[in-house]
Amino acid sequence: MKAIQTILAIAALLSAAITPSEAQGLADITDAISEKRQLTNLPTFYISTVDTVPVVSKDINVKGTLYVAGPAEQAGKYNDSIEIRGRGNSTWGMAKKPYRTKLYKKYNLLDMPAKDKTWPILANYADKSLVRNAVAFEISKLCGLYYTPAYRFVDVVLNDEFLGNYMATDQVEVSGDRVDVVKQATTDSVLPAISGGYLLEIDGFAIMTPVEGAIFPEGFLSANNTPVSIKYPKDDEINKAQRDYIINHFNKFESTILNYKKGDPIDSISKYLNIDSFVNWYIASELSANPDFIWSIYMKKDSGNMQISFGPMWDNDISFANDSRLGDTRNDLMLHKAHNCGSMRTLLLRLFAIPYINQKVKARWAEIRDAGLKDRLTAFIDSTTTALDSSQKLNFERWPILDQTVYLELEARGSYEAEVDFLRTFMTDHIASLDSIFSKFEELMVQFELNENVWYTLTNVAVNKALDVQNSSSEDYTPTVLWTNSEGNMESQLFRFTTLDNTYYMVTNKESDKVLEAALEIDPDSISSTNPADYTLCINTYNASNESQLWKLEELQSGIFMLVNKYSGLAIDNYGGSSLDGNEINTWTASASNPNQQWKFNAVTLVDPNTPENMLNEANASIYVTNGCLHMESKVTAPLLITDLSGKIIFQRMINATSYEITLQSGTYILKVDKTVYKVIIP
Repeated sequence: MKAIQTILAIAALLSAAITPSEAQGLADITDAISEKRQLTNLPTFYISTVDTVPVVSKDINVKGTLYVAGPAEQAGKYNDSIEIRGRGNSTWGMAKKPYRTKLYKKYNLLDMPAKDKTWPILANYADKSLVRNAVAFEISKLCGLYYTPAYRFVDVVLNDEFLGNYMATDQVEVSGDRVDVVKQATTDSVLPAISGGYLLEIDGFAIMTPVEGAIFPEGFLSANNTPVSIKYPKDDEINKAQRDYIINHFNKFESTILNYKKGDPIDSISKYLNIDSFVNWYIASELSANPDFIWSIYMKKDSGNMQISFGPMWDNDISFANDSRLGDTRNDLMLHKAHNCGSMRTLLLRLFAIPYINQKVKARWAEIRDAGLKDRLTAFIDSTTTALDSSQKLNFERWPILDQTVYLELEARGSYEAEVDFLRTFMTDHIASLDSIFSKFEELMVQFELNENVWYTLTNVAVNKALDVQNSSSEDYTPTVLWTNSEGNMESQLFRFTTLDNTYYMVTNKESDKVLEAALEIDPDSISSTNPADYTLCINTYNASNESQLWKLEELQSGIFMLVNKYSGLAIDNYGGSSLDGNEINTWTASASNPNQQWKFNAVTLVDPNTPENMLNEANASIYVTNGCLHMESKVTAPLLITDLSGKIIFQRMINATSYEITLQSGTYILKVDKTVYKVIIP
């Protein structure tokens, strides 16, 4: 009899967890919803708003209740008042919306570690695997970030409408069980109390104006034009002394790194940066291939400690090659391809120009890899997606999008299994690629040093053609074009960069001695325009008051830059991606991931006037001179370049193995035949 009772008890538990919805699908869960039963093996959130008021805003809370349905021993474990509102930026505009719930009192929701009120529920609508955020959190744990948000997968019903599979997770906020820093009182106004703690976010969506109820705006713009949100203390609680302190401290942190010079002591960096936390966060960000890892970065600063720590990770639904703007990134570094925010890409590149930090990255990567990284992530993806099987089936009945793109996905793969298989394969391939990259990280991160006394060719990365001046003209408002790269043998392709304020550069063309300008009209009397899409890149006479002649260089990787105009904020762009010689160049909305806006700097070594004479002891040519004439017998087919002592090109062409007589005015000249240098004096 006792055995039968045990069997019946087990059967009752199974019947509570395995409902008709699993076998029959979305059309047959009406009764389960009306009875507030668990819909799949996952907990079910039943959210009801007062008078079924719809949730239509990210700013206005709607009162309601939350009932959590689970297995028999968990059924009704939470059943209390809540408030709910929308959340997210781009995700809030999607059909399946994310929400932020605020419980009536602090509670360990679904037995997660934090006892707190605020719990987001993420929709993962643009992520058809549904698990990218979870995989990123697992990576965070494996990389040892100081804090990783907890989460649970759930099914959500709002006002008796099934909304699908969601992820209930920690809010990234300051508390003892989340981001653990010292809390400040609103009355704290002097040091050491106002030294911390703080939670910041480098934030492309930072709000720079006060909202209702706030004394100050949440966001500020750093001295180096990086938008930053102060997430704690909150904008309706922070006082002026606290706000001024953290703004000044962030500016010191940012400027110290941006101004770091090769050979400076590492102590100047470690004073403001927790290097170990930075390395862990960076490796985790590259593993997740997060296109927004520079666009949105959480940081904390604690009391009595000058260092800023990077993390936690957050918002990875378009990570792992789920952003069509970047393509399949399994073999790429996000350091080079991710969407930029303010000075942050430059700041990261400065850090990776420091051998000590590069060595840290290389050593830490080896530790993480050797701890079974690939196998652990593969097993995690498999076990998690298996646990979601019943829920994902209902989700994609409710949202039949497996065969369509709804946001930035590379492609719609047609089935949940195909989505998971892509993620699994991507992860395996990406780990192998990163292993190769990190093994030679120090070589890859050699800092490019721009020399203001050197001429450069600017080669477009997308089409491998050089920036040139149309017809090598020196007239004002002559457009620039793409042209086959002459590797420095055409002065119209040579440019020199002169900094005016350590931020913006004047870019001078050697042939014309004119500067690059972003102009709307090819008209000597007019350049003014506020329509940035129409700017043509041209040369013009330098005008100190003309901001359209000033350019900011944003380094994407060593020797590859995006050039952003000060006046318009737009980048030099090979619009349309044409590789035809003569294609005119304009400016367009800056995008670091767009290869048409990426320009490789190649230094051109003009013939050194101080090169010792090298007349007849080389095999490439035999030379003698007469009055006003150079006589040369070339022994090779090669480029010939003749310059005066200032480096000005006098003559250039391809020559054959034959004899030449070239008329020149009296003076001293430098000849370069292929790679052989000659110094001659014409009487």
